[in-house]
Amino acid sequence: MVTSVSDLIGLYPDPSRWVLEIAFLSYVLTISLIVILERRRPASTLAWLLALIFIPVVGLAVYVLIGRRRIRRHRRRRARRSANPTDETRDVARLSEIPDGLGQPLSGLVRLAMRTAAAPLRRAENVEILHDGALAFERMHQAIEAARERIHAQFYIWRDDETGIRLRDHLAARAKAGVRVRVLYDDWGSLATSRDHFAPLLAAGGEVAAYGRLRLRLQFRRSRLQFRNHRKLLTVDGQVGFTGGLNVGNEYSGQRRATPAWNDLHVRIAGDPVVGLDAIFLEDWMTATGSELPDDVDLHQPHNDADHAVEGGQSPLVQIIPSGPDLPMVSAIAIQIAAAIATASKRCWVVTPYFVPTEALDQNLKIAALRGVDVRILLPAARVNDHRIVALAARSYYDEFLQAGCRIFEYQPGMLHAKYLVVDECVAAIGSANMDVRSFHINYEVTAMFYDREFTHRLAQVFTSDLAQGREVTPASRANSRLLARLAEASARVLSPLL
Repeated sequence: MVTSVSDLIGLYPDPSRWVLEIAFLSYVLTISLIVILERRRPASTLAWLLALIFIPVVGLAVYVLIGRRRIRRHRRRRARRSANPTDETRDVARLSEIPDGLGQPLSGLVRLAMRTAAAPLRRAENVEILHDGALAFERMHQAIEAARERIHAQFYIWRDDETGIRLRDHLAARAKAGVRVRVLYDDWGSLATSRDHFAPLLAAGGEVAAYGRLRLRLQFRRSRLQFRNHRKLLTVDGQVGFTGGLNVGNEYSGQRRATPAWNDLHVRIAGDPVVGLDAIFLEDWMTATGSELPDDVDLHQPHNDADHAVEGGQSPLVQIIPSGPDLPMVSAIAIQIAAAIATASKRCWVVTPYFVPTEALDQNLKIAALRGVDVRILLPAARVNDHRIVALAARSYYDEFLQAGCRIFEYQPGMLHAKYLVVDECVAAIGSANMDVRSFHINYEVTAMFYDREFTHRLAQVFTSDLAQGREVTPASRANSRLLARLAEASARVLSPLL
């Protein structure tokens, strides 16, 4: 029985030890409560808890910088705006009815995007697949030169190199000519680019803003590092638009001579679907600048008679699908892609630079292959991938996908940065989203989904061309993998919920 202070000290010879133990227990309980209440995906929640508990100093530092969710505030701010471009353009130029000829399961995919992303079905005047970076930038420069009213440019990465300077100077020239020019870049993606880079554009009357501007703060609770705006789009006069995987830099345009040009993909869209791209830009611009809708933009401007255009039946049906952590349905693009794969009966061809599949993507690809669908996945070879740890994580999935009957190819000449999907004869998607956890659940992304036989055929030809430069991964080649390589892959996979 404890009768004195000396007896208590005898039981606990080192009081500092049990103080530390109580403090650590309190830390574990508090951080567990915070992480669990954020309602992440179970795998992500478990990964964060393990990191925070077993490596508390490093884990907590990383969590403070990139882990905390600060989305409710953005949702409230969006709801309080006097104008919400995506909502207000929902009925502009959309088809009043889904064409009868679309049939199932395509009409089901259209309804799905309408409900998850409020993405209207619109008909383009024409679309052009831009499989060559130099050609893509040339088409964008041609559109910029033809601009008469406004230009909206948004890219995750904008480099201060020959490609970035040329685009900046062309935009500055158009701004000087009286065209309203707005440029939006992601602050983390363009961290290496000095603010002075855009000085000539600002001097010419253009406007420039950084999305998710990074600042050194004493209060890390406001960190914006985790949620990046990964979208890439350009719109001109609300009538011509571009989207896809290209950022602004020499590696994308083919100007970098030291290494092979990156293989990327963009699409040029003319006509009514550009309304969707423009609305997405305006949403992001208003978020980044804290401003209201620019006075030179009329969200209800007249467009082509959408129902009349259906009668011609020659132009692709398109849905512009955004996703992002502050939208009502965070994973709209992930849901759409998984659903499209689930409808496949003949082929499902996937191209992505980074492959860390979500559970839905994982299961749907395997099930499609087991059903007899021709499932092919094209990725960059690990030795040329610019994110080595992601490439290793992707390889950790190879064996199970091969066992299910999927075919996997690694692109050999250089970095493959394109992100597109071909399903059967009439469904295709091109956008900024990688087939990974970060793009599907954390980043702001945009994807254009096409329902058109001719367009899908053309994209399938691009895939065939890319595939010819790939090397197939076989079970035999995987069986020869060294133990050290497999250990590196397995270790990278453990981190995949955080990638």
